[in-house]
Amino acid sequence: MNRKYRIPVIAILSFSLFSCKKSSTSETVTPTPVLQATIGGSTWTPDTVSATITYNATAKTKTFHFTGTQAQKQIDISIQDVSPVNNQNFTGGSYLPDANGINTFNYSTQIKNSSGAYVFAPYGVIKPGDGNVTVTALDSAGKTISGTFYFNASKNNYDSNGNIISADLVGVSGGSFKIPYQFIRQ
Repeated sequence: MNRKYRIPVIAILSFSLFSCKKSSTSETVTPTPVLQATIGGSTWTPDTVSATITYNATAKTKTFHFTGTQAQKQIDISIQDVSPVNNQNFTGGSYLPDANGINTFNYSTQIKNSSGAYVFAPYGVIKPGDGNVTVTALDSAGKTISGTFYFNASKNNYDSNGNIISADLVGVSGGSFKIPYQFIRQ
């Protein structure tokens, strides 16, 4: 290397090395919850979420099922596609809880059973039509399904003679999901 270029090149490299400094600020990225709702007036975001879309070739049905669990509370919803086709898509639109058990909505709390094990038990019943799941988008390439939901769970309280003396109601409102799902063919 020619001597007259050595000094400027060394000076430029030295300046570049010493002028670079590490940023002292760090960014915290908070991921958007994949499932959340307001339960009894409090925001609830589960720490465990699972979702499947299952096509049953024998019955010619397709079911979207998702569960979220956190802090002794669980939401479990299962809805059946109105136009089932043997593919990974799911028909968008509104789905209501029904009396036939085709579309089921459950809010459960953790209790100790007679064997001493902790299990989730439905808080109450969801009356037909007293709720809604709206599927708004499905990305079959990215395997995510999005939408909203709400429902009410009611539990009757009885006296010693079996008469209803009161009813407790828990509203699950403002629910939203953008859930990765697994597609299953049966």
